[in-house]
Amino acid sequence: MQKVDPKLARFFDQLPGAWGCKDAESNFMYANEDYAKLIGLNHHLDIIGRTDFDMPCDTVNCAEQFRRQDQQVITANKRLRVLDIHPFAGGEWKAYIFTKTPLLDDNGCIIGTIFHGADITSASTVELGTLLGRIQVGAAQGNNLISQSSYILDKSYGAVKLTERQSECLFYLIRGKTAKEVAQVLGLSTRTVEIYINQLKTKFNAQSKADLIDQAISMGYLALIPERLFCQQLSITLRD
Repeated sequence: MQKVDPKLARFFDQLPGAWGCKDAESNFMYANEDYAKLIGLNHHLDIIGRTDFDMPCDTVNCAEQFRRQDQQVITANKRLRVLDIHPFAGGEWKAYIFTKTPLLDDNGCIIGTIFHGADITSASTVELGTLLGRIQVGAAQGNNLISQSSYILDKSYGAVKLTERQSECLFYLIRGKTAKEVAQVLGLSTRTVEIYINQLKTKFNAQSKADLIDQAISMGYLALIPERLFCQQLSITLRD
């Protein structure tokens, strides 16, 4: 396994948040103390040589997703931002935004990935700040980009009252997921998700899915995370 540049390791150690890097096979080359504490390791150097399948917390359940994300970063040579909700060390549920970028050697060749995790969990809101930046919310929005500074955890939020399932479906729809993809994430049939989408269109008086997304965003639903998402593990890519 390739060793991390000592200068890069010192850089990670000086920065706030959970930082580290992996090689091209998703083996951990290094991680700082914040990341080690997050996943429950006694010492941050204990992570070297491990994979996401070897972590001492329930993030192992999404290890294959993490590996696919790493490969996407390497193959596309492009940054990836992911919303992760998991029970981390001690079984404590937390929400993080992980930003994954290509790790380059001195010749500019991609040799792995660098990751940075920012804790966005709080008692009543999920603060994203400038990290989340500008989010493209699907084809219906074209090139329009919308800034968000926070997510709200409140099932009573909004002028249109939604059931838990409707709220969950809407959360994924406005992030560009298809009915089939939503069904896979929620463990439902595609037909059931399509029924929820039709219910949402009725509640928002929308003529199409694109119209539904437009109206939901204009009414602030981009800022809503359904409470039940904090009871199931989630690793979802955010659109640039």
